[in-house]
Amino acid sequence: MKSVYSPSEHVIYNAAFYDDYKRAGTWPADGIEVSDEDAITFNGSNEPTGKMLDYQNGTLCWVDRPAPELTKEQLIAIAEGKRESLIDQAMQSISVIQLKLQAGRKLTTAETEKLNSTLDYIDAVTAIDTSTAPDIKWPERPVA
Repeated sequence: MKSVYSPSEHVIYNAAFYDDYKRAGTWPADGIEVSDEDAITFNGSNEPTGKMLDYQNGTLCWVDRPAPELTKEQLIAIAEGKRESLIDQAMQSISVIQLKLQAGRKLTTAETEKLNSTLDYIDAVTAIDTSTAPDIKWPERPVA
């Protein structure tokens, strides 16, 4: 009896413990026989960081471990962070215009248009419902 690789569990089962696995009911039904050399080479203790064992084109290999799926709460938190960042960037883009207004200076037509379009953009970003993350259609930032 040779060791086997379980595609569903991405691990190698050592044949030396076959009887123990059988008694425990854990010997894999989907096991693919592997050579003793592969069983040693692809032993779990040899697993590179960020990789996992896989079987592709008839050969064992290390592949990138898939990124964990984010929870709904994490997706919402990311969207809220993005919303705040977009608002901050928009506010920075009109800070000089705001300073001019505070100093009582008159704005050019272009500055007034930029101020109004940026304020409309900020309103649109603020109105985003982040509970729908990651399915959010973010408004386009106004041209500078």
